Amino acid sequence: MNSLRSESLLPVAFVFHPEWWHKNYGLSFERDFFYHPKLRVEADLKMRKILKKRFGKYGIEQDTTLEPRPCIGAVHLAAGYVISEMYGCEIIFSPDSSPQVIPKNITDEEADRFEPINLFDNKTFQEIIKLIAELKKKFGYVTGDINWQGILNVALDLRGDRIFLDMIDHQERARRIFSALTRTMQEFVNFIRSETGTSSISVNRNIKYIDPTINLHSNCAVVMISPAMYQDLLLEFERELSNTLLPYGIHHCGNNMHIHAQGYARIKKATFFDVGWGSDISVCRKILPEAFLNLRYDPVKMRVAKPDEVSKDISQMIKQSAYPEKTGLCCINMGWDVPDDNILAIVKTVEEYRQRIISQ
Repeated sequence: MNSLRSESLLPVAFVFHPEWWHKNYGLSFERDFFYHPKLRVEADLKMRKILKKRFGKYGIEQDTTLEPRPCIGAVHLAAGYVISEMYGCEIIFSPDSSPQVIPKNITDEEADRFEPINLFDNKTFQEIIKLIAELKKKFGYVTGDINWQGILNVALDLRGDRIFLDMIDHQERARRIFSALTRTMQEFVNFIRSETGTSSISVNRNIKYIDPTINLHSNCAVVMISPAMYQDLLLEFERELSNTLLPYGIHHCGNNMHIHAQGYARIKKATFFDVGWGSDISVCRKILPEAFLNLRYDPVKMRVAKPDEVSKDISQMIKQSAYPEKTGLCCINMGWDVPDDNILAIVKTVEEYRQRIISQ
């Protein structure tokens, strides 16, 4: 969902879990939702109309045209799977959930031969090319983007838990996997953004209000490793991504970004960070004073808290970030029964801060 206004001051984004769409509006998220050109356009339009009708009164849905558009990715969902699918992981599509990646658990021998994907020989990538071609034939252009996941996220999908043992006992093997994934992601992102101009609005919608061209790398699995392991093994590959995918940002949805902030600060070209709920925002801001911090609210708490508690949490988060002009907020993957009153509580709280800042 779009932010309260188009201005970049304290942008806000809301994204609902597929169960919200399925239980409340009957949308289904089988494979055709992602790959069938006609259904892709129809689903995108239906989702935008639903958001406009339900939340337009709050002033947070800015799409006024509501015309069909050739959106190649599901920008209203959190759904990262495509790189894993290109590498041969089984993907389970279901009516009321995001695509589920089944770990491939490649063997030691397969890991030691691991290579970047030749995109144009890849079956999944060919489906994406076909989708783009058919949409461009009808509309003359394509928009939107496809969540391109992250290095450790995909390594975990491919190698399973053994990737952590590799990072301790077989570091050259781990580096080979990380290097190949880095190359694949660079080529994939460059292709997508050459077609659409963006790569990561499907990772976090708030970047469209800050800089839509930001390339946002997902570090969901980094919560599972120590800062030392991250800096010893993964940092060099993130730096390589940041050198080639400018402007660059990092999505850290885990509750411990504060312990990784020192490592992230060594990626000099990273300018945007998703800060997971439970992370110490004040520490992150101290270590990353110039960065844009996008603060993530807990979607589970969003379902059960009272509006006053939500408002109090949001106020505290903004204060901890210290610089409102370098701060955004979001709540991602909200469940089917999240109260609209809690969404409105965030909207009202942010608007109060905006008006306070503007009047100074």
